[in-house]
Amino acid sequence: MPYGQWRLITIILLITYACTGQTSLALAAEKNPSPIFMWSVQGAKSTAFLLGSMHVFKEGSYPLDARIEKAYNTCPRVVFEADPSAAGTQEIRDMMFKLGTCSEGRTLKKEISTKTYAMLRERVAADNLTMEQFDRFKPWFAALSVAAIELKKLGFTAEYGLDSYFYKKAVTDKKEMIFLETAAQQLELLANAFPGHEEDLLKQALEEMTVLAKDTSAMEQAWKTGDAVRMESFTQKSLKEFPEVEKKLFAERNKAWTMHISRFLMQKGDVFMIVGAGHLVGKEGVLELLKAKGFKVVQQ
Repeated sequence: MPYGQWRLITIILLITYACTGQTSLALAAEKNPSPIFMWSVQGAKSTAFLLGSMHVFKEGSYPLDARIEKAYNTCPRVVFEADPSAAGTQEIRDMMFKLGTCSEGRTLKKEISTKTYAMLRERVAADNLTMEQFDRFKPWFAALSVAAIELKKLGFTAEYGLDSYFYKKAVTDKKEMIFLETAAQQLELLANAFPGHEEDLLKQALEEMTVLAKDTSAMEQAWKTGDAVRMESFTQKSLKEFPEVEKKLFAERNKAWTMHISRFLMQKGDVFMIVGAGHLVGKEGVLELLKAKGFKVVQQ
């Protein structure tokens, strides 16, 4: 299997799918600080700080770099991909069940090949689970479930994701919060992102397990060191075999978010924005799209 294919599910879970000019100078005042995965964008009336998010993260990844906390503290507005609190609502659980499970009379076993089913059964047994827990799942949802279980074993959970961390802070600090999408929109988008490739996604997720620890560690290190080039390589290699997925999950959303950011920068009130790290990098990433609009984008 090509390198770029088997990393896609990890990319989706980890980094796809949440101030004044004077402040910008203050954040850059340290002597030769190492870069972090955050950029400032100066607009006509405000400054936006774009933090690339690790949607699932480790407890040991905190505390964050002081420059990130300082940027958050100076911004009255905080922007997220979607409302992190919505994921636990009954509405979203019901929607997840509807989109992620097979229709009456169908089972996962009937949707995938005997070989892929055997691979899944072996993985499920290794996790001390039962196939009955997976048999109603559609292949794409089984893939996400398997990957999420393995990531949790490695210490990566949504509880410690950057979106969740800053959402809790924003609620406590009574910041103005803006959501670019709804949780329902994100779930529906994900459920329809892999037409004709759902079994491929599941196979990749299963084959990825042997190298998952190494890959997530490398991605975490790229984030901590602000290595945008390396993060881009993870994302691009993952999407190379899936141009339609790249278009739906990345390119189209990046353009829409760039328009939102452009409007934010024309309004008073600096913005701290948390979006998946994979959305910021690359030729069609948010950073390049903002540069193309004439904005000055500076890594912190």
